[in-house]
Amino acid sequence: MIPRYSTNQYRTFVTLLVTAFALLLLSEKASAQTTCGRTIRANVVALDQVFFYNRLGAVNPAGMIYALRSDVVPINSALGLVPGNVQLRPDKRARPIVLRMNVGDCLQISFQNLLDPVRADNDQPATRTASVHVQGLSLVSSIASDGSNVGVNPSSLVSPGGSATYTYYAGREGNHLLYSTAATTGGEGNGGSLSMGLFGSVNVQAGGAEWYRS
Repeated sequence: MIPRYSTNQYRTFVTLLVTAFALLLLSEKASAQTTCGRTIRANVVALDQVFFYNRLGAVNPAGMIYALRSDVVPINSALGLVPGNVQLRPDKRARPIVLRMNVGDCLQISFQNLLDPVRADNDQPATRTASVHVQGLSLVSSIASDGSNVGVNPSSLVSPGGSATYTYYAGREGNHLLYSTAATTGGEGNGGSLSMGLFGSVNVQAGGAEWYRS
């Protein structure tokens, strides 16, 4: 006699099957990852930065961007590089950050959130935490490198003044979107940080390739 199961039992079975399959894929992906050929290190900060969209004068007074730590200076030198007291160096223009690596490399991003805890105006996201999340690159060591706050995983977002280290591995060539997952979209005073400029790219080039910028 063929046993009969309820709808809930079937759903539970399917859920367990899908979960097991996903874990199998993750384990195979992890085992396929090789040791880092070399480690590229980048010190990156998030800051509030007014910027112009064009030469006609269209401006975003609530701009938020990523920058290399070496490319920012304090507004008030007596206070140092603290949240809300940061700006680009005078010889730098606000633009999406670009980081580069080769296939087989690991990219270690030492990130500090220097956004002002108090938003510039009502157009800026009320969420002042931030992170560095890179689409399509493999995480190294743990989920803490994901730069996210998803499900029951521990949050890897960073509050103003805080720091975190995210490490990624590149298994193939390509361009990968870099952004903060703290406030991707929204409304009611909590719009996304991407539309304010907090995004960039990680460009992965062939193994052995040479690059002369970023």
